[in-house]
Amino acid sequence: MLIIDRSVNEEALGMVIQDAIKNLLMEDEHDLSSFSPQDQLVEMGLNSLMFAQLLVELESAVGVDPFADSNVSITDMHSVEDLTTAYSLALHAAATDR
Repeated sequence: MLIIDRSVNEEALGMVIQDAIKNLLMEDEHDLSSFSPQDQLVEMGLNSLMFAQLLVELESAVGVDPFADSNVSITDMHSVEDLTTAYSLALHAAATDR
């Protein structure tokens, strides 16, 4: 998986997240032609195990865990857009902590 530079923009980050979701869904043989950032993860076919796998892959690729502090809750992640925002904020925080 691609390692993300901490200065990456939100659009590129969203694409990495979308690609990771597509890969997971294809492994599970879901028919996924396209989706938007607003689509609900559950409606796309992501179950709890796949979601956990997605978070592990994203932490590895992006290099941050947006759920490590209490500001963001995993239970608030319902769409690609939610994930993109959470990882974007975590990347920004990590960049300013340097």
